Amino acid sequence: MCWLEDVMGRSVEKTVFLGIGGGGDVVSAAVLALAARRCGVDSVVASIIWERYVIDPVPGPIGLGELVSARAIGGSSAIVTGSSYAVRGGRRIVPQAARVAGLLGEPVYVPEILGGYESYIAGLREIMDHVGADLVVGVDVGGDVLAVGDEEELWSPLADALGLAVLAHISPSLLAVHAPGGDGELPPGYVLERIGAVYAAGGGLGARGLTRSDIGVLEKLLGAAESEASRTPLEAYRRGRGSLAMRGGSRRVELSPLLTVTFFLDAAKAFSTTPLPGLVTGSSSIWEAMERLNRGGVYTELNLELDLREMGAGPRDLSAETIIRARRMGRERIRSRGDKR
Repeated sequence: MCWLEDVMGRSVEKTVFLGIGGGGDVVSAAVLALAARRCGVDSVVASIIWERYVIDPVPGPIGLGELVSARAIGGSSAIVTGSSYAVRGGRRIVPQAARVAGLLGEPVYVPEILGGYESYIAGLREIMDHVGADLVVGVDVGGDVLAVGDEEELWSPLADALGLAVLAHISPSLLAVHAPGGDGELPPGYVLERIGAVYAAGGGLGARGLTRSDIGVLEKLLGAAESEASRTPLEAYRRGRGSLAMRGGSRRVELSPLLTVTFFLDAAKAFSTTPLPGLVTGSSSIWEAMERLNRGGVYTELNLELDLREMGAGPRDLSAETIIRARRMGRERIRSRGDKR
């Protein structure tokens, strides 16, 4: 029996492995998809398209209408290949999903998230129908998808909240928390506590560690794609301990073998343990989803991108001090009076 079928407790015909935490999570989603293939489960790779500010300084995710050389599946999803790209702010942006597609020599499927929850769930359903999948596994590197919203270390709750909201309303679905703490946000111990809360709610379905074959795949993928979060498991596997600077030095990750582990959770049970996905459920745009979190006192990655643009901070002169200052001022604004953008 394949490890994925063991996690599910039944046979699986075809699975969509979806990177939900940001554009770089497609790398870890691909590692897991290929691992499932090696034990006999047909799998495809999917991802949202939202690049880091240092790569794409236009705030917000890339819309499907901005993609070049991509093929629409329906009104809310598309297929990207190694030749796909977008032009934003006069810059040619090659999404990590396209880089992974080029390396693998196969398509990567992308749902539209500019339309918030509504377009995201419609797009994922289109993808599943198109490929004939009977399971979707949402992959989040780091585990901040399980945040409750008031954590000082929380940087990027918006994409995660939308991803878990969508997963929880598609059945069957799994949430894969890969490399707890590996994105430089929530501390590993705290992420384990949050995973424990899902287990206590009856949503724990097991765990899997990276193998030699997985590491070989990861090394190849990171030769083509950029993902600091997906790189931390590789560094943990190689070095075992130490620390790693991320996001221009604005965060650090402590390496340990824990970063090579993926925890599999029932998505609906995970949804029930954190308030943030419920806040964005039903949103009809990424902006509305951001505003809903802001009204709950939560500062998001989209707020940060908007604040950095307003400060005139471009990708080339982006420093850790600038990022930290923008975030501190933005969080104070959200907490004191809300954000009415």
